[in-house]
Amino acid sequence: MHFVYPMAVGVALITALTSALAAPSVEVMVSGSIIPGGCTPSLNNPGIDHGKIAANELSADQPTSLAARPREATLLIACEAPTLYGIRAIDNRGDSVFQSSSGTYYGLGYTPAGEKIGAHVLRIVPARSSIDGKPAFVTLGSADASRWLPAEGNPRSLRAKGQLAGFAAESGVSTGPVPIKSAVVGLSSSLVIAPTSGLTLTSEVPMEGSATLELTYL
Repeated sequence: MHFVYPMAVGVALITALTSALAAPSVEVMVSGSIIPGGCTPSLNNPGIDHGKIAANELSADQPTSLAARPREATLLIACEAPTLYGIRAIDNRGDSVFQSSSGTYYGLGYTPAGEKIGAHVLRIVPARSSIDGKPAFVTLGSADASRWLPAEGNPRSLRAKGQLAGFAAESGVSTGPVPIKSAVVGLSSSLVIAPTSGLTLTSEVPMEGSATLELTYL
């Protein structure tokens, strides 16, 4: 929608200049395609609750990884016909990520005193996933879907810097995802808490992580 007004102005200017000065013109081509049907994602558990964590369980001088205490959710993707897509993760709390530039960490919000609480990691778990009733293998791709890593059956982190994740029917293939009609995607969330020496924990501090999972049609 943002391109309609500038293009209309450009056409009007070209028309005026052509009639007055016979100036050269340029043709603007608009392309794309309409796919049959579409896909609908849904979560069985939109709010992944890590429960209450006692401050005395956390390290005062280094980040505390709670990877051994993950929480799970399931993403369901239903398409009207086999469809080629990738999953893009968007961190809605990216400004609060604690000490990470890799894109695998997502923010958890701030304490009331404005301190970064820590981070959480979102992973796809192939062992809990399937595509059209068959085993799923995860392949990670660039943001423009031009390059894909070999698909594998190990858990892979969803990155929050525009990269895509997709599913292949075989391990080791690097040609990208396959068209899928119905996918069951096992998700895992784990926490990393900042050193408590830098956190004001005189009262209960809620963690407020938020991420959007977006389907990108390929």
